[in-house]
Amino acid sequence: MTETEDARFSPDEYFMLWVLIAQTRDAILRARERDYARFGISNERRAILFIIQNHGGRTTPVEIARDLFRELNSVTEMLRRMEADGLIARHRGTGRSKVEVELTDKGREVFEQSLHNQTDRRIFSVLSRSERQRLASLLFKVRRRALEDLGIPEWHLRFPLDPNGAENGPNGGEALKGETS
Repeated sequence: MTETEDARFSPDEYFMLWVLIAQTRDAILRARERDYARFGISNERRAILFIIQNHGGRTTPVEIARDLFRELNSVTEMLRRMEADGLIARHRGTGRSKVEVELTDKGREVFEQSLHNQTDRRIFSVLSRSERQRLASLLFKVRRRALEDLGIPEWHLRFPLDPNGAENGPNGGEALKGETS
């Protein structure tokens, strides 16, 4: 964006973009909650299952908290409840962390089932493939700037399963990285 374009974009427009992103996120999360209810999990639990799977099926509460931008104590409490429900198992840590968590067979099964929800497909199908790719590119760009502002090094999502069925990369998926433009 040039300085001239930027000058025409008032602070109210920036706020409205934030509101639009926040409302869109909230609406999608609410729709996903209905879908995940049939698996007996919430978006938060689904996100934790994803993070654990994304780290090769075993990770630490600190890594989960970092990846989800959550406080460690709230993640720890969620992990306790998930362990009680048989979704994860906690073990003595092997490195600096005193505790590591891993998915149980039940946790892996619930995670795999939750990959096949129709909500995301139904919502994002209003966009063409090229529009979805452009949206992802723009969101990566905004996320990168927000992480820079927070002083957090950029991280990359690794999807456990490639939506196109390709068996590449660790965990049978491929890295999704934002393009720089």
